[in-house]
Amino acid sequence: MAVFGTEAHPIKYTDSTDLPVCLHKNADKHRTMAGLAQLGRSSKGWYNGLKLTLTRDFDGRWLGLQFTGANANDRDIFRSINKHLMGILVGDAGYVSKQLEQDMHVEGKRILLIRPYKTMKRLATLFQLAVYKGRFKIEFDFRSLKLFHGLVTSMPRSVNGYLANYLHALLSFVLT
Repeated sequence: MAVFGTEAHPIKYTDSTDLPVCLHKNADKHRTMAGLAQLGRSSKGWYNGLKLTLTRDFDGRWLGLQFTGANANDRDIFRSINKHLMGILVGDAGYVSKQLEQDMHVEGKRILLIRPYKTMKRLATLFQLAVYKGRFKIEFDFRSLKLFHGLVTSMPRSVNGYLANYLHALLSFVLT
């Protein structure tokens, strides 16, 4: 699950993406993933499906991933997926929380950098701004998984079919 020790880069990025299984208007009739899929909200609007949370280091190594229901709390997932990682953990505005910062802080071993909301007045050092700019890499991973490796689909007709599709997409991404 995780790369520990000297192999992992000290800067790590965590983000989540939506995995819709059907259109929101069809959520009441969708029975294939009824036990796993939940109603959630992303920046694109409401969807019925799952959420994939991924942590990767600056060099592109995946350090952890977790599938959850779409309505799962991002901060709780962040805690569980990164509890054993040390270094500089970077997240977007969806992870803004004083409690999360306190929970994840380990003196001299782990620093949490959360990009503030655009409406928040917060000063950032040049180092923090440079680290935030590296977040595009995890966004590119999600884009590649969805567009080129077929992570999002509505074709499977069973839970096993969906899970096999997710596994196939993740493995094809890692192996290419």
